[in-house]
Amino acid sequence: MADLDPVPMDRTQIRHLEDVRELWARYDSVTALQEKFRGAMGWKKVGPHEYLTTYWTDPVTGKKIMNSRGRRSPETEREKEEFDRVRAEVDKVVDELKRDLEPLIRVGRALRIGRLEPIAGDVLRQLSKQELLGPRLFVIGSAAMSLYEASAGAMLPMAIMAQGDLDLLSSADSQQEALEELLPVILRADKSFAFHDRSIKNNRGFRVDLHTRRSLLRSIDRLDRASEEQLSVLHSLVDLEPVSAVAIARDGAPVGMTGMDPRAFALTKYALATLDPDRDGAAARRAKDQAFAVGRLVMRFGARPFEDHQLAAFPAFAEAIETGDPDAAETIGKFLRF
Repeated sequence: MADLDPVPMDRTQIRHLEDVRELWARYDSVTALQEKFRGAMGWKKVGPHEYLTTYWTDPVTGKKIMNSRGRRSPETEREKEEFDRVRAEVDKVVDELKRDLEPLIRVGRALRIGRLEPIAGDVLRQLSKQELLGPRLFVIGSAAMSLYEASAGAMLPMAIMAQGDLDLLSSADSQQEALEELLPVILRADKSFAFHDRSIKNNRGFRVDLHTRRSLLRSIDRLDRASEEQLSVLHSLVDLEPVSAVAIARDGAPVGMTGMDPRAFALTKYALATLDPDRDGAAARRAKDQAFAVGRLVMRFGARPFEDHQLAAFPAFAEAIETGDPDAAETIGKFLRF
């Protein structure tokens, strides 16, 4: 299975990821702050009094929304002054960082290290702006492989990189609850997104699929061919903390990503592809290939290797992800690691 081996990035590509990571950390935090200062504040006269009023336009509906902050007073005057001052400072910093990002985006496009679809990047950036990505919401599907590539400084085979959807795992009690909560945010990436067969889909066919922890565990428990030992390992993998990194989309733009731990991704993909009698055909074969490729990535370039009991539960998987070139891992490790 040499065609599933990860290929180390060269030093230019790795250095670019480092430069992007450093700048994006600042840009991401400042744009999240900018969201809190969206719109404007002004005085609205009502009868003999003036009231401090916030104004902002809903980016999805285009409707103007107003809220009163109280009658004019020394306190509300100070509130307006502080709002105007901080907003001006934040807007200035964002503009400066955007200018710094432009050449990095061009370089990222030229280096061709971005695999993530641009629309997936747009959706993830909107979720990040609202500070939604983290332990309660993260990427679990094929798009997570872009995160693993960026974390490891190595490229996975393009043939196994699925396109056309973005799978997210939510801590919401139900899929419907998760969909309703996230649709307004996702619409900010593309207004054509709408509910479609228990997912969210835009007019170009790109899908955002929402899963819950409960539904994922239910899928695991339905693996009739799995042993008790394997089920126990898979349950523990779901509880692993997600990992984060700055990836690159195909258009060269950086994307802050949070995703399932790569060990959980690899073993869960492998189990669902091989132990579920209802899964077969091309989709199951690709899922197994993804599992082997990410497993090899973890073994060769990951700072957190598989634990012995995890591999002992899946001996065929363990045999397929033999340890690779330690010299390559050492070179990458000077710059990046999971």
